[in-house]
Amino acid sequence: MAHRILLIALLLALRAAPAAAQAECPSRLFVSGYWSTVHVYDACTGAFLRELDSRDRIQGAQAVRLGPDGFLYVISEETSTIHKYRNDTLAYAGEFTRTGPTGPTGLAFDAAGNAFVGGYRTQDVRRYGRDGALSATVVAPRAAGLGGPDNGLVFGPDGNLYVPGYDSHSVVRWDPRTGQASVAVAARTAGIRNTRGLLPARDGQHLFITAEGSGQLLRWNLASGAVSLLRGSLSRPTGIDYAPDGNLLVVSGEAVVKLDPATGETLSTVVNVGAGGLSGPVFVAVIAKASAPVVDAAQVGSQFWVVGDGRMQGRVVEVGTLWSASGAEFGPGLRFQDLALRRWGSARIEFLSCTRARFSWNSTGADAAGFGTGAWEIERYFTNEATARCDAQGIDAADASWVNGQWWGGEARAGEGLFLHRRADGAVFLAWFTHRPSAATPGADATHAGTQYWVVGDAVMNGRRLELAGVLSATGTSFGAGLSFAQLRLERWGSVSIEFTGCASARFAWDSTGPDSAGFGSGAYDAQRYFDDENAARCRAQGIDAADRSWVNGQWWGGEARAGEGWFIDRRADGTAFFAWFTHRPRGMP
Repeated sequence: MAHRILLIALLLALRAAPAAAQAECPSRLFVSGYWSTVHVYDACTGAFLRELDSRDRIQGAQAVRLGPDGFLYVISEETSTIHKYRNDTLAYAGEFTRTGPTGPTGLAFDAAGNAFVGGYRTQDVRRYGRDGALSATVVAPRAAGLGGPDNGLVFGPDGNLYVPGYDSHSVVRWDPRTGQASVAVAARTAGIRNTRGLLPARDGQHLFITAEGSGQLLRWNLASGAVSLLRGSLSRPTGIDYAPDGNLLVVSGEAVVKLDPATGETLSTVVNVGAGGLSGPVFVAVIAKASAPVVDAAQVGSQFWVVGDGRMQGRVVEVGTLWSASGAEFGPGLRFQDLALRRWGSARIEFLSCTRARFSWNSTGADAAGFGTGAWEIERYFTNEATARCDAQGIDAADASWVNGQWWGGEARAGEGLFLHRRADGAVFLAWFTHRPSAATPGADATHAGTQYWVVGDAVMNGRRLELAGVLSATGTSFGAGLSFAQLRLERWGSVSIEFTGCASARFAWDSTGPDSAGFGSGAYDAQRYFDDENAARCRAQGIDAADRSWVNGQWWGGEARAGEGWFIDRRADGTAFFAWFTHRPRGMP
């Protein structure tokens, strides 16, 4: 009896014990909804996680592939664009390329990192380099009878590129060694209609084929050419990939089902009809997760900035309110509504010449941050064509665009700087890149020193591009009289590239990944000039490629969607450009 009581007690204890936590799935399932967007699911359970992006960017979603650089590549057929996303955070990382009106569908990468893209409208396959530049049309229009190359385009285990022909009901082979295209699976073999998905089998000898129009899942032997039916009566099957457990995931109708790769038997439904808003699924990809970047906490230190705007009256700019802006986070999570905007103090700048000024500031009083007061002379960091015009016309000429760019306190104040951007009507925006006050600063309100962060760099502008390979973080000193360049620790934060697409528009991208970086990740967005001015007007009149490029000077930002940060450029006449980006710390960094 005692043994029986002990057994019952043990069973009750086991029943009451919480189940062991299920291990996190190592992969995500990406499903392209042609009429919706790319949807992300747990690859093990099929649970909906999120949309990768909205239809504002992805329209007519097709192939999703992991590139050799670790980024996710997504085809937006309706806009003929291939976009990039981070595989760790799924943050948008910019455009890879725009293919023109080709109707891109399929995407595959070779060992060298080249991208091969099938064009449904142009009936061809084109090759793009790692930089997104078109290098060749490798499969000519309708070569080997190809019609409607579709999204299953893939390299096989034999090194050949295989292209499904949706309209030709066939598969075309392209041999990269000879550059020749040939018929791999002839039109309507085994009843195939509308060839869609291709997947190399794990035995290294076969390719799986989905035929949407005929509702088939087939297996093709590369050596013998034999095509066998694995499963019929599917509902317009399209995308196909391996699930983490080794079974097949296939789009059938509006759902994603799991099939046995040996028999074609349906095992389960992984993604139900309409789950997560999915509409018109055409492609599936199971991709292993990448680990999130590790931020180098040593590079998140003393940086602090304040911003404000005023009006230039004669030779004086009065900024009645400088604001501290804290509470947002770096990168795609930046949201203006998260910011706490608080009056920090005021500033005044009196220009003494085209290259010299007197700067003073006041952060005292009940409605200020309590950083104290101070004043010193400042000078232009760079001189350029705008300063030359000021010297020629006089400091009081109507065109005062020479104020745009960086000013600093010289070597004595190395480690901080002021950026100004003046609009043609006299409105002036000011950003002061400086540091947090020391703990011993009497009366300083430490709550103003929150998420602010900045990085700087310099490079020579090449044509319309500025490539800053060594953007630096500078941390370790303190605000005000205690500022000491000798205390600064300068470390490589990452790189920034800027391509100016117009006199007031640019494409901005950053990369803070790798062992020699701060680990902030990477991303990109379209940017625009914050203020229009005489320099921008001069650019429009002379053309963007004119020798005088003083129009790049001043503030640029990502528009309302990126409100809460901005970056400045100051370009010297010889093309050397200084860059400063005022932004925020990654989420969770003290």
